[in-house]
Amino acid sequence: MSLAEKNVADTTDTALLSAIVDTAGSVILGLRPDGLIFAWNRAAELLYQTPKQDALGTSYVDRFIAPEHRAFVKADIQEVLAGKRTINFEDDSILPDGTRRTLIWNVTRVMSDDGQPSGIVAIGQDITERKEAEERFRVIFEHAHDGLLISDATGVVDCNPAALQILGLDDKSQLVGKRPAAFSPETQPDGQDSNGKSRALGAVTLTHGAHTFDWMHQRPDGTLVPVEVSVRHANASGRRVSVVAWRDQTRRVELERERALVQERLDLAQKMEAVGQLAGGVAHDFNNLLAAIRNAVQLALYDVPVDSPARPDLEVAIQTAERAAGLTRQLLAFSRQQPRSVSAIDLAALVRELMPLLRTSMPSNVTLRLTSQPIDGRVVADRSQLEQVILNLVLNARDAMPHGGQIGLAVWVDHIRQQVMFSVSDTGTGMDDATKQRIFEPFFTTKPMGSGTGLGLSVVYGVVTQAGGTVRVDSELGRGTTMRVALPYVAAEELASTQDPSPSTDTAHGVLLVDDESAVRTTTRRLLERNGWTVLEATNGEEGLALFHRHRSKLAIVLTDVRMPVLDGVELARRIQEEAPGFPVVFFSGYDELDQHDVAQVTNVPLLPKPFASAELFAVLRQALAAE
Repeated sequence: MSLAEKNVADTTDTALLSAIVDTAGSVILGLRPDGLIFAWNRAAELLYQTPKQDALGTSYVDRFIAPEHRAFVKADIQEVLAGKRTINFEDDSILPDGTRRTLIWNVTRVMSDDGQPSGIVAIGQDITERKEAEERFRVIFEHAHDGLLISDATGVVDCNPAALQILGLDDKSQLVGKRPAAFSPETQPDGQDSNGKSRALGAVTLTHGAHTFDWMHQRPDGTLVPVEVSVRHANASGRRVSVVAWRDQTRRVELERERALVQERLDLAQKMEAVGQLAGGVAHDFNNLLAAIRNAVQLALYDVPVDSPARPDLEVAIQTAERAAGLTRQLLAFSRQQPRSVSAIDLAALVRELMPLLRTSMPSNVTLRLTSQPIDGRVVADRSQLEQVILNLVLNARDAMPHGGQIGLAVWVDHIRQQVMFSVSDTGTGMDDATKQRIFEPFFTTKPMGSGTGLGLSVVYGVVTQAGGTVRVDSELGRGTTMRVALPYVAAEELASTQDPSPSTDTAHGVLLVDDESAVRTTTRRLLERNGWTVLEATNGEEGLALFHRHRSKLAIVLTDVRMPVLDGVELARRIQEEAPGFPVVFFSGYDELDQHDVAQVTNVPLLPKPFASAELFAVLRQALAAE
């Protein structure tokens, strides 16, 4: 080939090479050793928004590279010029409009004919969109609430922090390369072997390409973690991988357990309501029997001389009837039908009365001891509510001693503060400060789920404060607990006597006595007649209303039971007050039934609970007449 032909061929090759470079989709640029641009293709013009003639001869790094990358890029260029390596690196370029673009470069040294480096050629790909997509994926992956994992045949390839948190791990190295099933108990909740079930589920996923199922994982500390697992197969770089999502189901399981517990309590409440209604009915009938017994014994006591050998026996009968009345009060409190009345109560005597019941509530490894001083005063409160306070405090003390111990009860008077004091001490586990601050909160309990409602001490607090008292707790972990209740003290001389009087000297009055229980009606009539009252008897409200119409001028008051056949006591009272507004009426009943009746049209009608002492009977009648 002649020189001319060779020159033509070289010119053609150069033109062809220039056309290839200029039309390439990648950014191609050439830099001299001093960093100035000597080559700039069409793709570079489009990306950097700079024509070739404006770019040639300018410093590429200073003009187009982000300031924080310039030092590193210059160092990389010098390494290439020195022949150390061909570099692939990323950098951020800044366009004239301020936009940033991320490029990945392949940089190669260009040598001159004399073997000296004459510059570098860099071929770049704009990967901005890919980087942004990767960053978005990374943000989602790293900050997702669900655990996310990528695994292949070798085990876990990558995972996010949530997956580590679910498993109780600190670093990816503890999970990468392992099968997730390795962090599981030996068996699943359905009894299947975890390894075998994991492989079976893997086969199902492989067949269908995706699968969702429940799984139980186990942390290194032994904590079980229920999760919902979603698995989907995908291809990544020509290999099959599994994309796994774990959703922690701990809260869902807790809610399901709580819902089941609430349903169980609702079912129990419905059963208790039915039992309570039965207990109320039994207590009502029993109180009628006690009323008849107590009245009959009281009538006998009137006729028995003080020195008669029979008198102590009759007094024991009266005391036994009082104790039986105490049992019915507990039944009525259980059925929520106990009359809510405030009275003066001997707290020491009340605790002594409850001791047999309290002892039967103790296991054999718990001893109960009472220390009580004679008290010449009373506390003013609702008796049934005070019984509940005592019972709750003692049962709480019992539950604080799962391995047995001693419970000490004490009642005394603080004369300086004018308070009656009651304390319950145990030798149990005690409480820390955080627990002591919350023990009176409703529904707060340290007992296992299903073992307590968390209402016992809140009821204690409510009853005591309503009575004007205070509750204090002294406790230390491992040293037991003492609960102290202080109630206002009322001196004995301030209280009116409640003893049965000798036969009354009241002016004779006519009374209409209405009760369907013949024994109660007969003994009550005899008590009234013995004390100078004139009595007309009726067995139900309709009969009583007829007697009222015929003998109204002879009657001063009506004493009627509430629950009766044909016409009940409330309706009887309403009709009487319609005909004779303000006419005195007194209810007497085995329990507080007035809430179950429409009493809107019945006013100023007191309720005398059965069984009653004769003094209580006459006091209520006198008060009703005085109110008229």
